[in-house]
Amino acid sequence: MAPGKKKQQQVRLDGLAVSPGIAIGPVYIKGSSIEYVEKKKLTPEQVESEIEKFRHAIENAKVDIECLQENAERSIGEDNARIFDAHKLMLEDEMIVDQTIARIKNNLENADYAFSSVVDTLEAQINSAESDYLKSRSVDLFDIKRRVVGHILGSADECIVRFSSAVIVVARELTPSDTISLDRTNTLAFAVDLGGQTSHAAIMARALKVPSVVGLGKASKTLSTGDEAIVDGIDGTLILYPREKTKRFYRQKLQRYHRFEEKLSRIRKLPARTKDGKDIELVANIEFPEEAESIHEEGAQGVGLYRTEYLFLTRSQLPTEEEQFQEYKRVIGAMKQHPITIRTLDIGGDKKPSSIQIPEEENPFLGLRGIRLYKDYEEMINTQLRAILRASVYGQVRILFPMINSVYEIRQCKALVEQVAEQLGNEQLSCQENISIGAMIEVPSSAIIADYIAAECDFLSIGTNDLIQYTLAVDRGNEHVAYLYQGYHPAILRLIRDIVEKGHQQGVWVGMCGELASDPLITMVLIGLGLDEFSVSPISVPLIKEIIRRVEYTECESFADRVLGYASVKEVSTYLHEVMNKKFKDLFGGDLIHQ
Repeated sequence: MAPGKKKQQQVRLDGLAVSPGIAIGPVYIKGSSIEYVEKKKLTPEQVESEIEKFRHAIENAKVDIECLQENAERSIGEDNARIFDAHKLMLEDEMIVDQTIARIKNNLENADYAFSSVVDTLEAQINSAESDYLKSRSVDLFDIKRRVVGHILGSADECIVRFSSAVIVVARELTPSDTISLDRTNTLAFAVDLGGQTSHAAIMARALKVPSVVGLGKASKTLSTGDEAIVDGIDGTLILYPREKTKRFYRQKLQRYHRFEEKLSRIRKLPARTKDGKDIELVANIEFPEEAESIHEEGAQGVGLYRTEYLFLTRSQLPTEEEQFQEYKRVIGAMKQHPITIRTLDIGGDKKPSSIQIPEEENPFLGLRGIRLYKDYEEMINTQLRAILRASVYGQVRILFPMINSVYEIRQCKALVEQVAEQLGNEQLSCQENISIGAMIEVPSSAIIADYIAAECDFLSIGTNDLIQYTLAVDRGNEHVAYLYQGYHPAILRLIRDIVEKGHQQGVWVGMCGELASDPLITMVLIGLGLDEFSVSPISVPLIKEIIRRVEYTECESFADRVLGYASVKEVSTYLHEVMNKKFKDLFGGDLIHQ
């Protein structure tokens, strides 16, 4: 607590854990505001010099990004440092630059106001989405805006921020620049009011292995620099003004966490194999190329879901074939010949890029989503498939199509791949022969006819996030009905069983890439249902592998049969907790896994 301040009552704020670990120490409040941008009217004679000022600011911002990227390469490695490539692309986005110059010329606006207005419009489009994943991308735009405006006004941030002692960094939001520019040796943890699991700052925090909690709401307004706090990056909490008793508890919890981590680290390089010899493919979901390197460290055997939307959602123009090719090639190369499943563009619903016009719909989640957009944007999907197929020669690539609803749709997708492969062959461009094609099973109709769909492709991947939403008629983004969004619902478990059985009947393997695959309480059930592949968040890999290695496949089958006999979510949940807490007391019995 800062000298002279009245002793405060202990307060707990709940957020979202994005990087595990625990830190106790003094707080440093990091400002993330942008200078007030005032609209000024230029004279015609001032226009050219104002445009020149803007161009210089863009170039200086690029120099800053290079500095930050070099620092990131030293701190978190070359692959993770490429997170700043997205910032470079934004600075080079012709539409953003051209629109800014047009406003300066046509509206006689000052450069900082013109640039801010253009970026604000793009930010507003992104922030209007319900998806936390998409909203997290707006932080990158803010980062670029703050940097360019700072150079225009002559007040740009320094490349590295030094601390004289170890601190917990608390901020309203942390941009990637903030995250990497802070003095790593004296940064104990991050606690942030805004943000989500998929934000660039969260990804970098995990790469830096800095305990971090986001989505805290008001931490930066409640604390002051010098106050004491505790960051719990395991359960996703921030303790303000902790009592001595609380600090003792968290010191002990930190010791238990270190022992827990040490235990899991021993099995990272071991196979995901049950005690009686059943091999499970344990892979990871990734959003960005920067995450590819970390999944090897966690012990994953490849990528089960590579979401490609980021290339389309953070820019005002569609990415070119070459840009996509280079991104896919980079991720495939990082896999070192491990399999990688690339999902084709899955936009619509709450993910609407500014580069194409998707009509407003009353029920966007039931409208133009996933492959339903492909018929209206053939050139866009053809370009993506060309890039994927060209990159496929560098590794083991599988193509996954989202929102498959019928046999007709998967046949159309297969025909598209064959058509593009033929085009590339005619142009003397190589691609992987007989590339594996899969269908996402995420709507009830495809679950019911999973055998027919499986007969048309090489694998099935269960997308539980949407399967739960559509089966239970629950908008997963609606806080009023969030309590009804239940992965343990007997209807969901029966659908999963049916999908796996129907896939196996047709001789194809079945994976799961939804969040349910990362839930350790349900792991034994999914094994027992015969799931062949678990694609989980990178951070969940060691724990899921530990459970797999400590069970027998036959006992999992019996466990799954028992669970399928329950008629309610409460019965399923109670039984799962009872058995898992008993069988894995060292994992579930303590406080190291938040339930």
